[in-house]
Amino acid sequence: MKTKYLIFLFSLGLCWLPVSLIATSVVWVAPNGNDDADGSQERPVATLARAKIVLRERIQKGLPRDAAIRFREGIYRLSEPVEFTPEDLGDGQYSVTFSGVPGEKVVLSGARLLPAAWKRMNNSLWILEIPEARAGNWVFRSLFRSGESLPRAREPDEGYYTVAQISEERRRLDIQEDLPEDWSGLTGVELNTIAHWHFNRQPVAEISRNSVLARRGIGTDVSSSRITETSHSRVWLENALAFADQPGEWFLDSIKGALYLRVAPGEDPNQNIFSAPILRELIIIKGTSERLVRGVRFQNMEFAETDWEMPEEGRLGVQAGAWAVDRSRTFSPGAALRFLYAHDTAVENCAFRDLGEGAVSYEIGTRNGRVDRCHFLRVGSNAVQVGRISDYTGAKHPLHRDFSTLGGWVERQEKLPNSDEMWQHTSTTVREAPAQIVIADNSFIDCGRVDFGSVAVSVTYAHHVTIEHNLIRNLPYSAISVGWRWAAGFTNCHSNLIRRNRIEHIMQQAGDGGGIYLVGEQPGTRVLENYIHDVGQNYWAHGIYPDENSNHMEIAGNYVTAAMDHSIFMNRNGPDQLLHDNNGESGLTTIRGEASGRRWVKFLPERTPLDLSLYGPRARLP
Repeated sequence: MKTKYLIFLFSLGLCWLPVSLIATSVVWVAPNGNDDADGSQERPVATLARAKIVLRERIQKGLPRDAAIRFREGIYRLSEPVEFTPEDLGDGQYSVTFSGVPGEKVVLSGARLLPAAWKRMNNSLWILEIPEARAGNWVFRSLFRSGESLPRAREPDEGYYTVAQISEERRRLDIQEDLPEDWSGLTGVELNTIAHWHFNRQPVAEISRNSVLARRGIGTDVSSSRITETSHSRVWLENALAFADQPGEWFLDSIKGALYLRVAPGEDPNQNIFSAPILRELIIIKGTSERLVRGVRFQNMEFAETDWEMPEEGRLGVQAGAWAVDRSRTFSPGAALRFLYAHDTAVENCAFRDLGEGAVSYEIGTRNGRVDRCHFLRVGSNAVQVGRISDYTGAKHPLHRDFSTLGGWVERQEKLPNSDEMWQHTSTTVREAPAQIVIADNSFIDCGRVDFGSVAVSVTYAHHVTIEHNLIRNLPYSAISVGWRWAAGFTNCHSNLIRRNRIEHIMQQAGDGGGIYLVGEQPGTRVLENYIHDVGQNYWAHGIYPDENSNHMEIAGNYVTAAMDHSIFMNRNGPDQLLHDNNGESGLTTIRGEASGRRWVKFLPERTPLDLSLYGPRARLP
């Protein structure tokens, strides 16, 4: 009788277990685990790297069910990016879920803890000796206090220097303001400049009373970043101890291995937890064209504390987060979580914060992916990228490499194909281009914090991408950028949907952009029912901005309020743009101005949607 009673209680307990636990082979990870353990719930491993090995061993032995790597609450500090291949994940025979236990906070961090050994230099300046950072052995460009990034030392602390002129050889930048004489001997200083839609970081060779000499030409011909006294330029300096005069500002002397921090009166940094990044990427899911990854999901996790890349030659902005060092090569920013040749993936209810580069990147060969109900906070560059090409050497506009040609299919049509026809073609003949990616119900706050030319969501050569019901707030440049050809001709960017997003307080640093930026011929692309508010703190900032050779798009049901320039601005668009029912009005949207191949719409009067709850993330039932 007693035995039957115990069996009954055990069975009753199983009823309360999540179904996913019963039906899944789980590798458990815990902060107090041991990498010599077997990964069971009773004997968890301690690291993601070890969990990968345990999962692979189980798969090789044969699993009767799907698999998971499940983390208990804690911070997991990675020493190197962890890459998962089809062999690690079972070649698509199983779905594999990476997740934290619901209700427990799990953080994957790319940063190393710093010792609580700060020494006071004066009332507000403290120093921390870091032997590992001596002689340039560990040069980090971000610093985190209790998990939140702190500002590097900069001047001026607020606002910008005013450009007087730039020399003919484009190396010397004269400014209106006088600089302190003792700055002339500073080394390691970086010149930061915004001109038009470009943001540049470059090493400084010399500082004089009212000018800065860059180590190489300021800006680049590739980026068209012509900084002049009339280019709406913004200029400031970073990375010197002399600039660290405000609480929270810091400077790393990478020769001596000394970290300096300016604090508020009465603050003792030894009472806080500090960390500095050693990684720019955290997890890479990487298949091949012959061997895809399938069925990978990330749930209830936080990705945090990564660094950003700064080549010795500098980082010169191109467009929407892409950057170059010269005319020979252009790069896209990296990401904490990357997918390559991966199908049927999901990132759900995750957080991404205090990242030096991007958060999530769907790259070559990705399909059927979803980023859903995630929170992006203080991301350095493009938060979500679809169609990322890590680097490309080529002619004309940088990164201008479509994933594949359309095989002459379009030319054989007597009329433009609709989205269904395009999908049937491209899904079978163009396998490299990312497709069927959904980015929905997320919040993007304070992104583009490191690269001021970045956006929240970037789509280059990709099709059937849906961007809907997101909140995007406080960005230096555009919010959403779709397209990557500034010339006539079809590409693999088409049939995308941008719907019911709420976009506000953007274009705060750079110019020549908008809430939704589009470029190139994109049959089947629709921009529907978005609400865009408060656009522009520099110049030429629009609500919706179809740029050069944009064509075959539908733009309907949108509202724009408080844009610095135009509600909708069409720069050299094709003749087949369909604008209707915008600003709460019925029928074709009125074109109010036209000049030099440019047409524009200014909503008069501006209207706010009657029901703001329809825009941005939707409430979900538990």
